[in-house]
Amino acid sequence: MAEYKNVLVGIDGSKQSIMAFHKAIDIAKRNNSKLHLLSVVNGEHYPTAAGYGIIDRDMYDAAVERMKKTLAELEQEAKKAGLAEVDTTVMVGNAKLAITDQYPKKHDVDLIVVGATGLNVIGRIIVGSTAAYVIRHAPCDVTVVKTDEKNQPVKVEDVSYPEI
Repeated sequence: MAEYKNVLVGIDGSKQSIMAFHKAIDIAKRNNSKLHLLSVVNGEHYPTAAGYGIIDRDMYDAAVERMKKTLAELEQEAKKAGLAEVDTTVMVGNAKLAITDQYPKKHDVDLIVVGATGLNVIGRIIVGSTAAYVIRHAPCDVTVVKTDEKNQPVKVEDVSYPEI
């Protein structure tokens, strides 16, 4: 049986990503792994400034700070659950590329845990889900979480999304 040393979980604030987080804790504990919590603030939603192709990074500050606070809380929860090593990262960019390429290569990730659905309903309709992309392009094993901590299915109507 494979032993994972670096487990990455993508956190976007959705119920599914929190379910993935809880399952990732269990996986990391069983494998004595380091747990990596990654949140990617999508940089594709914002227009460039004044048509010069320059992105004003200040537009991301509020979202980045919110996610840093969320990841800090999740880090404490993971440590209370018995994990010794938890790394948190918030970055601005493309979640699909960050989760499948940039972060795993830099941190020797050997398992990625993602929720089956996330917050970005429009993106899923237009270009497909992040989970589907990760499955196709990840350089390592991927676990897609569709059930809660008791392995009970979660109904789509129980997953909350922000108003668009």
